[in-house]
Amino acid sequence: MKNSGTQNGTPQSKIIETAGDEQLLADIRRGDQKAAAKLVSTYEKTVYRICYRFFADENEAMDAAQEVFIKIFRAIGRFEGRSSLKTWIYRIAANTCISLAEKRKREKEGLLQTMMHWWESFTASSPEDEVVDNEIRQLNQQIVSEKVARLPETYRMPVILKDIEGLPLEKISEVLEIPVGTVKSRINRGRRMLQESLQAYVYGRLE
Repeated sequence: MKNSGTQNGTPQSKIIETAGDEQLLADIRRGDQKAAAKLVSTYEKTVYRICYRFFADENEAMDAAQEVFIKIFRAIGRFEGRSSLKTWIYRIAANTCISLAEKRKREKEGLLQTMMHWWESFTASSPEDEVVDNEIRQLNQQIVSEKVARLPETYRMPVILKDIEGLPLEKISEVLEIPVGTVKSRINRGRRMLQESLQAYVYGRLE
């Protein structure tokens, strides 16, 4: 007897999600404004959250989120369903944040050479590290966010997708279109860089 929660080995929730996405996309492509509004309402919080974690600035995050949805609607006719709709939107959000950061870096030379992120997954390995880790956890949210916004973008987005969004390595690999091994090394490097930045803050050292 087949499990009622699966169909041909595929989770029922996944089937429903895919079917729902297909219908939503079909409606949007034929100009249904309600369907377009539904897509925005479904994903706007996720997109804004990614953008905010990337830039640590409300205005920049809002601008980036708007750019993400502009790109989504421009490209939606070319979406072929090779990945899920959610993964595709994650990818556009990630690429948009990275490209906007690179654009600002070209326009404003020397502005934010390094950009940010490590969250709560650093494991202390010595008494000194444990003290620092406890101090870090008590830092004001804004201070941590500012540090997060100062990792090189190469490491920033993988860490955000892993530690903030909770995506598995394989999904991050799919979103960013890089090998899983590269994802893993960038996350580890990004966490170390943020840890060092926060340690410097705690001890009052110049960064």
